Amino acid sequence: MYRFVARRATLWLAGILCTAACSSTVEVLPAARTLAPSVTTIVALPTSLDWGQPADQRRLQRRTGDLLLELTGGRAVITEELTGDDDASVQETLRALGEDPANAITFRVRVAVGKRLVNNANPISSFAASRRLVVDFTAHVEVRRVGSADAIGSVDCIASGPANEPEVGPDGARRGPLEAIDDALSEAVRTFAPRLAARRGTAFVVEVPPAAAPNVVQRLTVLAELYPELPLDDLQRLGGTRERFLVVTPGVLGRFGIERGDLLGVPGGETAASHAALLRAVARGHRPQLAVDRKGQRYVIAR
Repeated sequence: MYRFVARRATLWLAGILCTAACSSTVEVLPAARTLAPSVTTIVALPTSLDWGQPADQRRLQRRTGDLLLELTGGRAVITEELTGDDDASVQETLRALGEDPANAITFRVRVAVGKRLVNNANPISSFAASRRLVVDFTAHVEVRRVGSADAIGSVDCIASGPANEPEVGPDGARRGPLEAIDDALSEAVRTFAPRLAARRGTAFVVEVPPAAAPNVVQRLTVLAELYPELPLDDLQRLGGTRERFLVVTPGVLGRFGIERGDLLGVPGGETAASHAALLRAVARGHRPQLAVDRKGQRYVIAR
């Protein structure tokens, strides 16, 4: 995988930071430097792509939300929890979730794509070198303070690789657009919300969207679209149950006895909450009440 620095010819009054690997460019306005130490929540606004189909947008938006939960240890509100992406709706959602809008920022991710031909290695100079297609994905994160219409900074990252490369490799490595998004979000969290950074290791929980929950066919269709990396056994297990959450990586949930493969719900029925709400509660030090289905055995974790 090749990486390049995304550079701009003209920068507004800002501080410019570059990582050691020079895989990102960061613009920081003075307002961001003042706000950064007090940020307690990051809101993921809808992810936009300049390529692909609606299914690609939904999948990468889901992955963006999960990356942000991973990077912040659960201190994030994902797009699917919002009632709208305008500032009034964001503030309303934050208050409803018990978060403080005054100490929250938003990340809006946009992903662009470019293609180019490069020469392959040619050991015989008299022979014409063959060429291969390389795809460049540029992830741009625009950062705003909740309650303000003005951006306080941005991050740009470019990740490049062969055409038709999967977003997640066999070893779990992020590639293509997902690598660019991961790099951009990592730098954005470190720069604009340092209190929340360096908290990787949170749980990874697969969620069935509420709209698809009542119907088995819908559940399986949506899960296959949003989680193409999910093993078939996990897909069938979650698709064939009434519960909405499947634990893939217990992470912080392990302290409550949660294991990989557990199905989660609330005692007495399904929950309308999101997996992000569960991880935020744990990040705040709360002990959630959960109904656990483990290989057909059911029990309740009390508060």
